[in-house]
Amino acid sequence: LELHKEVFLTADIFFVNGIPFFITLSRKIDYTSVISLHNRKAKTIFDTFVQIYQLYKQRGFRITTVHADGEFAALQVMIEGMPGGPRVNLTSANEHVPKIERRIRVVKERTRAIRHHIPFTGIPRIMTIYIVLCATKMLTHFPTKGGISETLSPRAIMSGESLDYKKHLSLPFGTYCQTHENDTPRNNQNPRTRGAISMGPSGNEQGGHKFMTLRSGKKITRFAWDAIPTPDLVIE
Repeated sequence: LELHKEVFLTADIFFVNGIPFFITLSRKIDYTSVISLHNRKAKTIFDTFVQIYQLYKQRGFRITTVHADGEFAALQVMIEGMPGGPRVNLTSANEHVPKIERRIRVVKERTRAIRHHIPFTGIPRIMTIYIVLCATKMLTHFPTKGGISETLSPRAIMSGESLDYKKHLSLPFGTYCQTHENDTPRNNQNPRTRGAISMGPSGNEQGGHKFMTLRSGKKITRFAWDAIPTPDLVIE
């Protein structure tokens, strides 16, 4: 914290299947954060940046410079107008930030690998989003070459979260499961479980996982031991 208190952040926006994502990468710490965007309005992107800014601030870091391309020109006044806000360094016209562009390529490669590993011929929007988020989370769970630590991962530095196989990797992304219902009365014949697709660990210490329920297509969170893996299901 004493040696790397001031953070130089790079930022950009990329797309996967037409879905926009806001990505940031800090130098030295090498922490990658990705958040899905509902739209590309300046207010939406700024609110997303504030979440990232607060994350670094809570861990004792201070973002001093944000390096981004010309697309962030509309955000420059808003970001620099924050209390103690960082300076925004924009690239010249038709130029990009090489470091963040390379990280986007890595995230997309990992995302593509997960997508083609699961057996489904088609997936909904929510699964596409969580494939990107899961790929990014796994990327930050391992120490990076040239980072500030050879033993601590960027995620451990930023959130204190460490990887546990039994808690976080017991259900691969895309596993078809039967998840137990938490609110089902015990005095009737209603189903006790519901079909769901694993969408990666939730990140809590108890070992919770995110699932997309097949009944509504929405996200739910359950413990890994509350989910019973079943044979692969192909969704046409």
